[in-house]
Amino acid sequence: MRKIFVVVALVSCMSFFVQGSYLKDADAKTYAEHKPAGKAGLIMGSVVSSAVYIPFKLAYAVLGGVTSGLVYTVTMAKEADTAHRIATKAFTGDWYIHPNILTSHEYLNFSGPDDVSP
Repeated sequence: MRKIFVVVALVSCMSFFVQGSYLKDADAKTYAEHKPAGKAGLIMGSVVSSAVYIPFKLAYAVLGGVTSGLVYTVTMAKEADTAHRIATKAFTGDWYIHPNILTSHEYLNFSGPDDVSP
């Protein structure tokens, strides 16, 4: 039984990586172009994948907030701009996975914008 589980896990991982390399080639419909059954499937996929994604984003935001506070405190507010950039990158970005991300019409933005200005 354990060998079957290991084989299934390895095949799943390999197929995930092979599939990930061909994402640009897909001509998928957007969320709005799907029929109701397709929309329901995309919403279900979004909910399930967001349930896995949100704890990681939350941990990233908490660590970014703590780091930002430490930078601000340790430098006695002399590096307030740096603390602001750290906090902005930690707290912005996508907090859930939208169905258009699953259809590859949008990209997942984990850490917020790159050009953060105070």
